[in-house]
Amino acid sequence: MTREPEVALVLSADEWVDEFHRYCVDHGGARVRSLVLDPAVALDDDFDVLIAGARWPALTRPLVDALHRRDQRVLVVGDAGAGPGPAHGLGVDGIVGAATTPAELVDAVRALVPTPERPGGRRGSAALPVVPAAGPVPPAVVVVGGPRGAGSTEVALALAGWFTAGGARAVLVDADLEAPAVAVRLGLPAEPNLCTAVDAAAVGPDAVPGALFDLGDDWPVVLVGAPRREAAAVLVASDLGAVLDAVGSRYAPVLVDVSSGPDGAGTPAGAALARAGAVVAVGAATPVGVVRLVEWIDGVRAVAPGATVHVVVNRAPAGRARRAEIVDALRRGGGVAGCTFVPADPRVDDAAWAAGLVGRGPFARATEQIGAALRDRLTPDGPGESGGWRA
Repeated sequence: MTREPEVALVLSADEWVDEFHRYCVDHGGARVRSLVLDPAVALDDDFDVLIAGARWPALTRPLVDALHRRDQRVLVVGDAGAGPGPAHGLGVDGIVGAATTPAELVDAVRALVPTPERPGGRRGSAALPVVPAAGPVPPAVVVVGGPRGAGSTEVALALAGWFTAGGARAVLVDADLEAPAVAVRLGLPAEPNLCTAVDAAAVGPDAVPGALFDLGDDWPVVLVGAPRREAAAVLVASDLGAVLDAVGSRYAPVLVDVSSGPDGAGTPAGAALARAGAVVAVGAATPVGVVRLVEWIDGVRAVAPGATVHVVVNRAPAGRARRAEIVDALRRGGGVAGCTFVPADPRVDDAAWAAGLVGRGPFARATEQIGAALRDRLTPDGPGESGGWRA
């Protein structure tokens, strides 16, 4: 190499930090350019590789992505060989064990930096690609919500899974600020989350995907909800809007679970509705459930008067007469494009306990119908045979 690679070293009480620093001073091979406590220092400095312990709280996917955009690499010490740990899944460029010697750590740093013999190195290789949606589904936002307890989260997850199975790169965003449920439903950790994505959006839209959980090709991408009500309470409409715009540039469709009512155009739910190509309103198949559902749809109309609303009656009765009563009540409310009755299905509870997607059965078949109706309404050709009322 024509020069020693320069590193930013995150300070901690771990022995390897001091040993590595002393080794570089005494033997060379790499130069410690800066000592880091605050991640803002790392983002303001010019170096080749950031070296951090696996337990550094500021080690997040948005920070890693921000450093990659600056053509800087991230090397983590402490997780190698111990199975999945905090640093796994963050997109870092290398992970070594805590027992790695200073000389071995220098070699790991040098392996990440390009040389005349290896001009590409690992630098510039970690930028997240834009993943276009496949098939007939255009980039679009679908808001799924309804009165509390009606099952909108389960419907949103099922729709995201259906679009993904059809070839689209769907993403499910938990924007329920009162009782977010996606993380618990899928057995995911609380970090990163919607608040992480909001912070990342302030850095730049390219940092937002780092807050998402990519669960593999057979699953939708997931952004879990705010970890606490106090954190959710400070979010404003522009926060969620920036996140949805950033996510929508990479994934389609974007399924947004808002659950509770929109409560005005200036709220985060209102920001989601302003971007929605369609709204799925989920209600319970009871007299009270239908009344609350009509009220929820009225709230949607106040915020987004032109939105296409498709009603889902969850855990619906089998009798056609009862279903006809529900359809009549919804039609009197006005402004509804279609209705799908989703029967009760024990597979839903089984999937929830297994933190998985609902298997084949009545619930899955009904949500497939909803997905087909949404796809038809979101494509330029307009509604097809899959849309309309189903009683």
